[in-house]
Amino acid sequence: MMRSLAHRTLGITAAITIALSATTAVSAYAANDDMDAVSLAKKMTGVDYVKSGETPSAGFDSSGLIYYVYQTLNYSVPRTLNEQFNMNKKKITDVAKAEPGDVLFFGSGTKPSYAGIYVGEGKMVMASQSKDEVVTRNVSDYKKNFIGGRSILSAKDRLKAELILSSQKYLGTPYLFGAKYGQTKTMDCSSFTKTVFAEYGITLPRVSRDQAKEGTFVSKSNLQAGDLVFFTTVDSGKNIGHVGIYVGNGNMIHTYGEGGVKFTSINKEWWADHYVTARRVLN
Repeated sequence: MMRSLAHRTLGITAAITIALSATTAVSAYAANDDMDAVSLAKKMTGVDYVKSGETPSAGFDSSGLIYYVYQTLNYSVPRTLNEQFNMNKKKITDVAKAEPGDVLFFGSGTKPSYAGIYVGEGKMVMASQSKDEVVTRNVSDYKKNFIGGRSILSAKDRLKAELILSSQKYLGTPYLFGAKYGQTKTMDCSSFTKTVFAEYGITLPRVSRDQAKEGTFVSKSNLQAGDLVFFTTVDSGKNIGHVGIYVGNGNMIHTYGEGGVKFTSINKEWWADHYVTARRVLN
């Protein structure tokens, strides 16, 4: 838990700003392999639509975006839209039953014309030729053209995506040191993490120093979305006093001080200097 820190942090806009300058698919993958499918897809919003494109630097076409996101996460995915539609993966026949990370195809009969990655809350990210860029759209607007979907993610990776999505619904919730667990009008750092993980059947201790004993150790260089990251604070001295949830690309979601729940870089300012350890509790 943490009382206050008067330091600037990355806001949500900066946290999702595209900062890739890779010139090859391989180097681009390496820059994002700590993220989950939903976060990575959202991060591509605004990248140009380019026929035959499959990287952030070169742009994307419909199947190129899907190819990039899942190859980045070490899934073997074909390059063309037809091959992706015919992948030997779990089929989705009802668009209303899509889950975060699923790929949705639209077209006529069994011939897909375009596709999107479902990112939850009735929305998908897609490379749009008509808009000339990667956009976020309501799935309901395309429902009449839905011809099927494929579930690509493993159960663990789906859980990571859903947990990160769930954590974001608390953005802006006011910070209060010692906030009572079980209510969500106010939160401190460890009641926030305990609340988010409890929604997925994972029980964490109430305070950050005890949460740091859960799961297994993971090095900072091997962090993945959903890992817990721990820090010292002004009040805790050399002991752990703060916890956040790693969301990928060097950022965490956590709560402290003014603004409450927010995104912050773990590699800048206070947090870079006071990082202690990380634990993986999603197995």
